[in-house]
Parts: sequence; structure tokens; C-alpha cells
Amino acid sequence: MKRIMSRRFVVSILAVAALGGSALPAAVPAQKRTIPAEARRVEEALERIEKARPAVALRRLEFTDNDLNVYIRYRLQDSKEDVLRDLRVKVEAGNRIEGWMDLDFGRYRIPAFIKKRMNLYFLGVMIIQNSHVRFEFEEVFLEKERVPVMLLDAIVFVASQLGKTDAKGVTDWHPLPSGIKDVRTSAGRFALYY
Repeated sequence: MKRIMSRRFVVSILAVAALGGSALPAAVPAQKRTIPAEARRVEEALERIEKARPAVALRRLEFTDNDLNVYIRYRLQDSKEDVLRDLRVKVEAGNRIEGWMDLDFGRYRIPAFIKKRMNLYFLGVMIIQNSHVRFEFEEVFLEKERVPVMLLDAIVFVASQLGKTDAKGVTDWHPLPSGIKDVRTSAGRFALYY
């Protein structure tokens, strides 16, 4: 579970929103601190799924979007991530996800016309096929201005160049965490099938 991830976290909004943070940067070995119960529940479930043997019928684990948000916050506190400061999601029926990200480019030299700190809001649908996930954006807002999805690709590109990582496009397919076959959502809840 503690594998090193690149800034494709920004790209993998969908995976984070759906899967409890498999695309989050790996936590830095940190000082001892208490993991919130919601975060522990999600982390232990992902570890259990990764170790589970394949079953004839799919098994299901369900979480609330609050569990997911606590888990994301916990992972971000100890991560090496320096562009993404916060991410919150709201899960709706039909694999619809609404979210907000706080992006901070303050540590980098970027053109003066780009704000150092920006809020990004998004709404869309998560598509799952063959243990891979892709996010189809319906709306994207940078601050209060509606922007094209192409702008997200530009932000991801800038973040990947700053961090010297290889990032994928925001609408590319991404593998689900090991063992997970499907993800389905309802209002305020998401279920992992493994």
C-alpha cells in the first residue's frame, strides 16, 4: 500500500474519489500520530482487498464519502505532495462525483499571470472497465470561471514538469488498485467490488 506515487494524483482525481486514495502520493515515514478511524477503515480495507484471493462472486465493501475525505486528508498530511493542498469529494448515484481541490504553486517559479493558489471544482462521471477507471468531466471551474478540460491537462503538465514526473492526461485510463474490479456509487456512499 505504501508505494511511491507521482503527481499524477492531480490526474487521478477519479481514482482518489472512487477508491480511497490509491493514487495519493505515498506517505512520508512520519512521526507517530493517530490515524483517524475513518481513514484506518479505508486503508485496512484496501490492504485486505490487495491480499484477498480471487473469489467466484464479487465481494463488496462500502464506505461513505466522509470516510474517503478523512482518508484523503490523512494521506495528504504526511505526503510529499507540494502542489495539491486539499481535495474533497461528494459522491452521487451513478458513479457521479463532485469535487474541490486546493492547488498551491507557491513554491515554484511560474509566470506572473498565473495565481500561485487556486481552487478547482469539478463534476463528472467515473467510468470503470477491465479494472481501469477514467473520469469524464462534465464541468470544470478554476476559481469561479468555467474552463475547458484542456486546462486541467495544462495544470497537470506544469505540475509534472515542476516535480519532474511523468503524468498522464486527465481523461486517460488508470488502473484500479490491486484486487479491485469495480466501483459503484450512490448518494454519499461508494462501494468497492473485489
